[in-house]
Amino acid sequence: MNAALATLPILVTLGLLAFGVRALYAALSALATAIVITATSFRTPLGELGHAEQHMLPTIVELAAILFGGILLSELMTRTGAQSRLGNWIGSACSSPSRAVLLVMLGVTPFAESLTGFGIGVIVAIPLLRQLGLPPAKAAVVGLLGLVTVPWGSLAPGSLVAAELGGVDFQQLGIDSAFLSAPVFLITGSAALIVALGVRRAVASAGDLILAVAALWGTVWAVNTFIGVPLAGVLGGLVTMVVLLLASRLLEQDGAGAQREPIGRTISPYAFLVVGLLVSRLILESAGVKEGWWTVVAGPGGWLLLTAALTPKLLGAGEPVLGTAARAALGRWWQVTLTTVVFLTLGTLLTVTGMSRELAEACASIGSSYLVLAPWIGAVGGFLAGSNTGANAMFAASQANTAEALGYSTGHLVAVQNVSAALASGASSARVVLAAQLAENAPGPAAAAVVPVVPARESVTASGGRTATPVLQAPAEAEAKAETATSRPVDTRWVLRTVLSVHALVFLTTGAIAVVWQ
Repeated sequence: MNAALATLPILVTLGLLAFGVRALYAALSALATAIVITATSFRTPLGELGHAEQHMLPTIVELAAILFGGILLSELMTRTGAQSRLGNWIGSACSSPSRAVLLVMLGVTPFAESLTGFGIGVIVAIPLLRQLGLPPAKAAVVGLLGLVTVPWGSLAPGSLVAAELGGVDFQQLGIDSAFLSAPVFLITGSAALIVALGVRRAVASAGDLILAVAALWGTVWAVNTFIGVPLAGVLGGLVTMVVLLLASRLLEQDGAGAQREPIGRTISPYAFLVVGLLVSRLILESAGVKEGWWTVVAGPGGWLLLTAALTPKLLGAGEPVLGTAARAALGRWWQVTLTTVVFLTLGTLLTVTGMSRELAEACASIGSSYLVLAPWIGAVGGFLAGSNTGANAMFAASQANTAEALGYSTGHLVAVQNVSAALASGASSARVVLAAQLAENAPGPAAAAVVPVVPARESVTASGGRTATPVLQAPAEAEAKAETATSRPVDTRWVLRTVLSVHALVFLTTGAIAVVWQ
């Protein structure tokens, strides 16, 4: 009976989202359901509830700062033209549409997300995908599918929580999570190419896909094994970008390499953000500060806000843009943030009242068949919390206890929890809403088309060289129609269904691996 009640908030969320209810209203309804169940069946002292929510307050503030800073930075990069220049540079450097999409999806997004976390990879990737010519809805899907290294997001605090609560070695958990990530990278990469280019062109791009997946997975596994867990995603994304760019240079038709515009100043805000985060993290670690308000100020939220404030100067903007960009960002920020906070509150309530534990124990009662369901348990936590850390806080301990009861490897099942929760957090309602808003507001190339992909076009750079820029283009007579099609509001239900369908295939594969992985 208690297990059935514990599932109600989850069922309410999924049901309302399936019927097209806005994410915020679905989250509020699920939270109200959880509060009623807490008051009637899972009674918990108010002091414990208050302490849990107070403990989450710094995280909530940090999330709000990260979301606002990320949206503002994206707005500024767009208004100053930096995003357009960066997208054109990636397109010209890659020399093929498939390689450009893979560079953003399996290179840029994992790098940014592993460094900062909290969905920043999506904030960086989606405007680039729009510049490459993807329509808004497809750009949102591909951007969300790029969140594949979330176990190492923000330098891996979610994996650390899973290791501590699950009672497993941190580095071994990183290695096991890397092993399980191979099908994650392959399935999501294949799906991203199909969404972006169509089935036929995706099949023709299989070589690029295998190269990108091998670079990302090989680096992530090697770093976890020989260096340590936190930097695996950062170095994996970086190596993948380098490999794809080198492959493009080697495969250029003229063999001499195209002349391209310098890109240093364009990426200076991102470089400033990366250096600042790394320096502040080293300072905090040397001072022994691991939680509290200093980590908020010196974390991704604080550095994003500082970076956004300095971006006009870093880019040499000729006219004031910060004020208008901030007003536009604020209008897009509040609903995304409110939805995120409600889901985070719901995840905390499910954890502290014992509802998440009750659900996991009920699933464990079915015996060894539970191994097939284990990824879905982790996925529910990731979807609801929108955070790998939150999901592991809910379910890592119960997954470990279940493994012991079944005589199964605790480390393997905690890794299943870690990877599945991380992937599903990329499909949380707050992430989908954020991705949709970014895709709607990010401009595409002047002649972006809805479907067809044409060979790379040549353009002349300021230095007189020629560069091939692969974009999705429409014929001249279809430009007006294409512009209308790409400016329509993004159907968030289609985005969510598409991403969850791809994730479901991953979870089925992960469950099958768990059964044979003794």
